[in-house]
Amino acid sequence: MIDLHTHSTASDGSLSPTALARAGKMAGLDVMALTDHDCAKGLDEFLAEAARIGLRGVPGIELSAEVTSGQLHLVGLGFDHHDPTLCEAFEKMLGGRDARNQLMLSAFQANGIDLTMDEVAQYAGDELVSRVHFAQALIARGLVSNLSEAFERFLGKGALCYRDRFRYSPAECIRLIQDAGGVVVMAHPLSLERDLQLLERRIAELKAVGLVGMECFYSTYDTETTVALLRMAKRLDLIPSVGSDFHGVPKPDIFLGKLSVSNEVKARLCHLIFN
Repeated sequence: MIDLHTHSTASDGSLSPTALARAGKMAGLDVMALTDHDCAKGLDEFLAEAARIGLRGVPGIELSAEVTSGQLHLVGLGFDHHDPTLCEAFEKMLGGRDARNQLMLSAFQANGIDLTMDEVAQYAGDELVSRVHFAQALIARGLVSNLSEAFERFLGKGALCYRDRFRYSPAECIRLIQDAGGVVVMAHPLSLERDLQLLERRIAELKAVGLVGMECFYSTYDTETTVALLRMAKRLDLIPSVGSDFHGVPKPDIFLGKLSVSNEVKARLCHLIFN
């Protein structure tokens, strides 16, 4: 089994990179990527443990790209995570997150919710504080009941306390990964556009600047959605990818080892990443 979209405590997951590799192995995975948000800080630990336990580990990252509508997340795979230019770009993205977090904190306080950064950061991993950690702090306060409510009321794009941050353009994200020897697939495509006809046109534009695949197999997609995305991928000549988007505690309904795909899909993905 294969999973090319997971998160650890290096961003907003609840398992350390080592524990994540072990959990993937126990779930029956034999190929697994760690794709933390905008950083590669957990990859050395993850890859070392994966090699030790006989799991084929893949260096990965999930990048948020700047778009005019919707949300575009791009998963980079198989790149040199020590590439100096790439590491510099990651630091710039993390700096943008830090600045945004301060703006969001001020927005909460201006709306009568006296969150502190220490309160939010206690839910974070190694260094990166994300909106998921704000959500966990709100849940602990009893202000919302779950992650979905936190994003709908406070943290999602356009919500009361949402504030934007620095992002690279889609073409810049793709080029950064390509220049470091990797490939890029699109994560959870419906986050960009729900209308499938419009989505196909937008994905075609991404393919023109180097996109090679798209997540058709995703934890929250039903069979009908998966089939529609597989047909779209075929029309666009993109490789269908597989990603659980596992986070652990922050997303308790998403599990490792639940997305079964054909040997052909797995073989195509492995050829893309390892050759």
